[in-house]
Amino acid sequence: MDAFRTEVSAPEFNFSVDHNDHVFMVGSCFTENVGDRLRRKKFELCTNPFGIHFNPFSIMNSLERMLGNRPYQEADLVKSGEHWVSLDHHGRFNNRSIEECLEGINKEMNLGRIALEKANAVFVTLGSAWVYEYKETGHLVANCHKIPNRQFTKRILSFQETNLILAQIPELLKAHGIQAEVIFTVSPIRHWKDGPSQNQRSKSTLISAVHNVVDQYDNCHYFPSYEMMMDDLRDYRFYKTDMLHPTEQALDYVWMKFEESFFSDETRIICKELLQVIQASEHRPMDPESNSYQRFLRKQLDLIDALESKYAHLDLSQEREAFSKYVLK
Repeated sequence: MDAFRTEVSAPEFNFSVDHNDHVFMVGSCFTENVGDRLRRKKFELCTNPFGIHFNPFSIMNSLERMLGNRPYQEADLVKSGEHWVSLDHHGRFNNRSIEECLEGINKEMNLGRIALEKANAVFVTLGSAWVYEYKETGHLVANCHKIPNRQFTKRILSFQETNLILAQIPELLKAHGIQAEVIFTVSPIRHWKDGPSQNQRSKSTLISAVHNVVDQYDNCHYFPSYEMMMDDLRDYRFYKTDMLHPTEQALDYVWMKFEESFFSDETRIICKELLQVIQASEHRPMDPESNSYQRFLRKQLDLIDALESKYAHLDLSQEREAFSKYVLK
């Protein structure tokens, strides 16, 4: 019988990602979704120290600023309503206090720099080739922070611009002695406010430029999350009610493909063993003082001891604390 769908296979790479690696992820909210799953399975990673970014320039700019170790100053911030904001950052850094705003930005940037310098794998998820230029400075911004539209010029990056920007990422890492595999992906989330044609124009620009960079650099690769949603899961049942964002089921499917591409058999076994303990730690007992639950707690704590002994690089302190607080003294 003929297949009922066109499945996008998980690509094979000449490297893998395991719990000994340092993972750095930057880009759109799709990065956050994959990052949450990696973090839950105890991978060491840093995700979006500048907050969620969509366009290639802002992503590259954040990497350059971190590796250049150039802290933000008061002159880098602008006022939006009653809050101080950075046009290079997501809204989660906004603050009424300019000092607290800068403190949060520079703290996260420093942690991001340390993580990036140790990274073995750098995942870059691109969301849109549309950019906003702040008229006062000519700077391409990551976020407009509800500042009036008249203060910005909206335009789309050309293929040539996008290619040059993305090519700076492996060059930047090389210049700072960072020997990491760079994995590009394009977010399947559609930017519908740009309209269907302009969204497709944007995504095609990103995909074409990414492939051009991947063809030029041996340490650059492409993971087809966009194609998995558009060509494999092309049914609205895999979208949330806004018809734009993937459902948890869709994200789980892409995650499964991610595991196939980047995890060795041993890493998948470790993740499966960890998941049993993690899921158990998330349950809230109805009767924590019962004999049966106390036996369950001791069993889980023994399992944590065994896992930490078997895999010395894992940290299950959070799960240990979750169980220990219910143990009767």
